[in-house]
Amino acid sequence: MKRLLIIYIIILCLPLSGCKTIYNNYKEIEQLLVVQTMGLDTQGGAVLLSLASAAGSKGQAKRLSATGESITTAMERIYNYSYEDQLFLSHVGQVIIGEQAAERGLDDYLAYISRTPEMRLDMPMFIVRDGTALDAVMQVGDGTRGISEILETVEVSSRRRGDSGIYTAADILRDTMRWGSALICALECSESSETPDSGGGNSSPGSEDQPHLTAAAQGFAIIREGKLCRYLTREQAIAVGFLRNNVGISDVQVNDRRGDQVVLEIDGGGSRIKPVWAGPGELKALDVQVQVQASVIEVSGGGELGSAEYSDHLTAQLEALISGYVKETLQASKDLKADFLGLASSVERSNGEYFRMMEQSFPELLPSLELKVTVRGQLRHTNDMRDS
Repeated sequence: MKRLLIIYIIILCLPLSGCKTIYNNYKEIEQLLVVQTMGLDTQGGAVLLSLASAAGSKGQAKRLSATGESITTAMERIYNYSYEDQLFLSHVGQVIIGEQAAERGLDDYLAYISRTPEMRLDMPMFIVRDGTALDAVMQVGDGTRGISEILETVEVSSRRRGDSGIYTAADILRDTMRWGSALICALECSESSETPDSGGGNSSPGSEDQPHLTAAAQGFAIIREGKLCRYLTREQAIAVGFLRNNVGISDVQVNDRRGDQVVLEIDGGGSRIKPVWAGPGELKALDVQVQVQASVIEVSGGGELGSAEYSDHLTAQLEALISGYVKETLQASKDLKADFLGLASSVERSNGEYFRMMEQSFPELLPSLELKVTVRGQLRHTNDMRDS
């Protein structure tokens, strides 16, 4: 009886004690600033951190920035010197890195994302070409859309386009660990093609006189040994899709037999990479076999779409064009000694025993490899309703 009385007294005292429960850290949703985009720059050896929320239906996006010795100290400074009651980071959907910061190295940023429980490894990452993450976070958007909404649009379009692509923090960490190199979507900030007052009725007074900036994907940034070392052109980015077997939709231009311009839409294809061994552990060359499918979508001067000779000529032009793109991209890989295409995986799968016997690492061996590129093209249809 005495034991039951003691237990009963303890239960009664629990709500009066100082013990914390899961409800002690509860915050009303109105008190939280839900951060969706994080920008990272370097400034005099310090970290320049910028954050943005979504614009939402009630007003413009909130944008905050501060410097600190680390991301954590910059975050604390933002919290201490802002009007926000609480910063909520679990919904961060994109990380933007300024060009100079990327040139200095991404390792610390990737380590922070990996270790901080509030961040997710499946977040897309971007590098601002010829610019800073601060400018992208603070200046991109209008009264109804901020950088977060615009980057969501970039993600959707990049996943189907053949001249860009989205890589997450997990992708970059994996590729860097496996191949020593990685690709990140390059972002360009420029003046929007929309008129300043076309964004709706929520613009601030006087904003109609100010040009709006927007952001768009512009190929890829190459990361080698954790640092930005070069960008790929749009044409080389198209080749990445073939070499990594992730072909999207791209428009390219060729000329017909009369020299008139023809626009083709690439809508399929891929590649097969066959290593050529001189002996065990002696990789001599790479035989790259590419397939490309496309459709005719625009013809200048009428064209002769019903002619087999005309179609064969366009196919040959397409093959030559893609061959050039692929060779340029492979040459960039050789010049940089950077296997950002993951070629080593194809070589290893072909003969794991021979691969393990190689005296040099694959990136070091790249410059000495011979390359043979073969492209086979196919025009699927002309998109001309008169052919129906």
